[in-house]
Amino acid sequence: MPASARGEWGRNWPLVILTALALTSSPATLPVYSIGVLTEPLQAEFGWSRATIQAAITFSTGLGLFGGPLGGWMIERFGVRKSILGGIVGLSASVLACAAMTGSAWQLYLFYAAMALLGAGAGAVSWTFLIADRFIRSRGLALGVALSGTGLAAVVAPRVATAGLAWGGWQGAYLFLAGYGVLMILPLCLLGLPRRRGQPEAQNLPEVAAPRLGLTLGEAVRGYRFWLIGVATFCIYVAVGGLIPNMVPALTDSGLSQSEAVSIMGFFGLSIIAGRILVGFLVDIYWAPLVAAAVLIPAAIACFMIQQPMGFLAYATAAMVIGMATGMEFDMLGFLAARYLGLAYFARIYGRLYIFVALGAGLAPPAFGFAYDTFGNYAWPLTISAGLLVLGATCFLALGRYPTEE
Repeated sequence: MPASARGEWGRNWPLVILTALALTSSPATLPVYSIGVLTEPLQAEFGWSRATIQAAITFSTGLGLFGGPLGGWMIERFGVRKSILGGIVGLSASVLACAAMTGSAWQLYLFYAAMALLGAGAGAVSWTFLIADRFIRSRGLALGVALSGTGLAAVVAPRVATAGLAWGGWQGAYLFLAGYGVLMILPLCLLGLPRRRGQPEAQNLPEVAAPRLGLTLGEAVRGYRFWLIGVATFCIYVAVGGLIPNMVPALTDSGLSQSEAVSIMGFFGLSIIAGRILVGFLVDIYWAPLVAAAVLIPAAIACFMIQQPMGFLAYATAAMVIGMATGMEFDMLGFLAARYLGLAYFARIYGRLYIFVALGAGLAPPAFGFAYDTFGNYAWPLTISAGLLVLGATCFLALGRYPTEE
């Protein structure tokens, strides 16, 4: 690692750790990874169907269409520190409100929508900006390690909800989840979040006052690279966003037992974290679109493998390959946005790009469910996922050289 990269890590490693921890309580992670624990208790309490309960995630994720741009605006208006702190409070308040539900499904949807909007400042836009602003030479690895917190959330959120469930039923689960945000994550952020921008030339200026090189929002949107990154991101999120909730039933349909399929999901989760870190390390050395393609193409092949009768080890390998692609997509978005579009208006641009994330992640689960209901199996959804992953790789490769090389 070059001396300049070591210097970046020496100054900023606490922020990387803080980001990884704080992302366990963000609008994109806390609702998604806790809903599985809450489904049966809510079903027993209110008589809601599983489809009704799971639809809440469409509101918390789909409203990222507005949450992403809102988060970008908040950073430019109030600064990243105030945006994150306000977002944590807003998210926790929305989670807490769920404990007061009385049986109307609209309450569930309203409170989960509030998680996306009131918690927007604590979302991926803010944390990605924070890391991208402080790392240049080792930006890919830093984003990979920091954003691995979304994988850590898959471990933390269900356990917090389960502990609350044991203490006080479904209301206790929501209380524990809200308390986790304000009693654990908020104090860490109060202590660890910087009050100033990170790069050397900005050390003595207010957080929002230091301009960076790069395109304006209008210039970025009018350019082809913004749309290539956006379309690639959408394709990948539709593919993996549909696969994640359907992986276990797809594996059981292929002949595995429920316990074997759940075990494979454990390998899948570990590969998400590994994918973030490994890809982050590689993009600091090699051309990022090529690295992305080298991960996405094998993942497309794995989508076909899962459709075939194989043994446990082969299925686990295929799931881990798909997990690598799932792990790389989030930090790849931040890295490519910074590298091709610049940091001058990064928060606004990334906020607009996050719309593609929200669209893909919000549309994928119901689309996969519709395809399964229509065809009676997962062959078509998996085949479509493979095609989308290849299309995503193609869009990345079409980005061309980094702007500084032209």
